[in-house]
Amino acid sequence: MPERRDLCVISVGTLPELLSLREAVLKSVGYQVFTTMRPQDAVSRIREGSCGVLLLCYSVPTEWRKQLMEEFRESCPQGRIVAITDRMVAEVPKQVDELIFGLEGAEALIDAIRGSEA
Repeated sequence: MPERRDLCVISVGTLPELLSLREAVLKSVGYQVFTTMRPQDAVSRIREGSCGVLLLCYSVPTEWRKQLMEEFRESCPQGRIVAITDRMVAEVPKQVDELIFGLEGAEALIDAIRGSEA
C-alpha cells in the first residue's frame, strides 16, 4: 500500500493494552501508526506535520488532550481528530471531528479513521 500522509495515525493514551490493540487493528488494514503514552512524544510527531489523524483515548488527561488538540490543529490543519470515549455522550465535542464509543469495537475504529479519507 503506498505511503500517504492520511494513512498515518498518531495514537495517544495511557492504557498500554488498549494502545497495542488499536495499533494492531489499524496496522492490519494498512495504516502507519505512531503509538505513545508520552504527550511530549506525540507533540514532537505532531509538529513534524506528517500524520493525518490524531487518535485520542479517553484515558488521556484533559490537560494533555487540550494541548495535543491545539498542537495538532496548528501543525496539521488538514488533519482530523478522532476521540474515543468510554461512555455514551449526546454530542461530539467541538474540537473533535469524530467521536467513537470504545466498546463499539474494531469496525467502529476503522470506520472512524477511514472517515478522514473521505
